[in-house]
Amino acid sequence: MARDRQDFYRWLQTEESVEFGSVFTDQQTGETHSYAAWAPTALEAQEQLELDLPGYSKHHWIRRQLAEALEQRVLPLCNGVWVHNYIKRLRAARWSGAYGYSLAKGKAVMYWDEKAGLSRLCPDDAREEAQRLARKLLGPLEALQEDGHALHYCVFTTPNTAAGGLRREMIGICRRFRNSILKAKYADGSLIFPEIKGALCTLEAPLGSARDWNVHLNVVLVVKGHLDYEKLRRRWHWNVHVRKLAQGPGVVRGALAELIKYAVAATVAKSAEKAAAGDGGGGGDEKRIPPPPMLEWTGAELLEWLRAMRGFRRTRTYGCLFRLKKPKAEDLGQIIWLGRVDYAGGRYRLSSTLLDSIPEDKSRGLHGVAAYVAMLKGLSSAALAGAGTLGDSIPRDLLRTLDD
Repeated sequence: MARDRQDFYRWLQTEESVEFGSVFTDQQTGETHSYAAWAPTALEAQEQLELDLPGYSKHHWIRRQLAEALEQRVLPLCNGVWVHNYIKRLRAARWSGAYGYSLAKGKAVMYWDEKAGLSRLCPDDAREEAQRLARKLLGPLEALQEDGHALHYCVFTTPNTAAGGLRREMIGICRRFRNSILKAKYADGSLIFPEIKGALCTLEAPLGSARDWNVHLNVVLVVKGHLDYEKLRRRWHWNVHVRKLAQGPGVVRGALAELIKYAVAATVAKSAEKAAAGDGGGGGDEKRIPPPPMLEWTGAELLEWLRAMRGFRRTRTYGCLFRLKKPKAEDLGQIIWLGRVDYAGGRYRLSSTLLDSIPEDKSRGLHGVAAYVAMLKGLSSAALAGAGTLGDSIPRDLLRTLDD
């Protein structure tokens, strides 16, 4: 019921925005604003979101294709309720939503009517999960680096695992990392790596070119003192790629974004990108067979991967990073709802009641947003200088864009 009321409120606000003389009150400042004067902001928000729509449309196609793959290839092998649930959620996700403008953040925001809630399978859910993890870990990692700790980015690998052994290898590689690196001790009981104070560890398990499982760990080690790379490789035995992160603005954020992106990225989207990148490459890579994208996995491969991932924590923290407090949800403050986003005709489309209500420019055959943009382009910055409140209501950045 609460969700229905919120949906109704969003719809009501967009409808009220076109009524003559309609206004809204800024809850933080108490100022009253006219919806009509907000048309430039509504246009900016819509143009900002328009840039993201091709990516959303691609992800919508991926969800539908994956749901079909599960139905056609996995259900004949496993008629479990959980498989039916995955298919239903993938097909129902993100067909429509509302978009608006956050007064506190000064940016456009989107609210979807329905989400899949499957970060391992839905690319949009994966992106949002990555954002939550970044809010949780970025601050503590930067604080540790400022306190004199060094951060080392590592990839721990093991030989690929044959079909049927995925879950066992996922458990084994995490246990090996904990016992051979983090908690490893000499005969006298002293730690082999006392300089390692904590770790952020994420697991990947894509299908390899030989249709075996490429299980590996992406890790950020928090180190106080010197870390001997050769000793680290000897203890692990298999390949370890390692590099120290530099200090500076944005360095940790970039590394964390890379690690988290791979940790929670929907394999269905990521494997497709890797296959595309490996196909038709030049030089010595021409003969290299790219790994099959997830949409080309067999029913048995899909089922093994889904079963292995159920209930498995792919992202883990240790030592000084263990049990960090959950980050607070981003406070968007008051949102002025401006319109709807709907999937139709193979792509997402935005509609704004406020912008669509703009009278038709009969001389040019334009209406709605097109008519409004044409009107703005007909106004130069110099002409608006003496236009009073009209000129003041149009953002300077927008005017510079139109003048260009």
